[in-house]
Amino acid sequence: MSIDRTISRRGIVALAWIAMLVFAPALGGCGWEPLYADPQTPVAAAELRAIKVAPIPERAGQQLEMGLRESFNPDHQDAKQLYQLTVTLSRSLSTTGIQSQGLGTRGQVNMSASYQLLELATRRVLQSGFVHATDSFDIQANGYSTVVAQNDATKRDVEEVRREIVARLTIFLQGKDPAAS
Repeated sequence: MSIDRTISRRGIVALAWIAMLVFAPALGGCGWEPLYADPQTPVAAAELRAIKVAPIPERAGQQLEMGLRESFNPDHQDAKQLYQLTVTLSRSLSTTGIQSQGLGTRGQVNMSASYQLLELATRRVLQSGFVHATDSFDIQANGYSTVVAQNDATKRDVEEVRREIVARLTIFLQGKDPAAS
């Protein structure tokens, strides 16, 4: 009885391998793409490396600036700067949960960023946009815990804004005609 089970398991595994080998090449012809593949084409990646990020004031701005630079040129390759990205960042705090005594229990960080992609050669604005991110945090009796939670919420907002700007610029640069530059 145990020999039959072993054979049937081996047979099932063998059939699975055969099916995978037979059907895997067919996936390439049907437009299938891996879900987590890098969406940047080589053209867009080269264009992204050519973006110079202008300094952004304050700590959250510095975090966004560094994140954008790392996203545009993760390998730190030398590239001629063809574009300049200017980002204006604003951040506000609010209390959303309030106890009957008037003390806050929940805080919210709102971050807004307006951006402009400028072509350096012509000083023409190629794209502009607005991005908003919101994250919340608990307000604790311990002030230090609240500050740490607020900073974490700010970092999450910065990351969300960074991802959105990178995605928008990648899509824009993928659709841009390289001959038009």
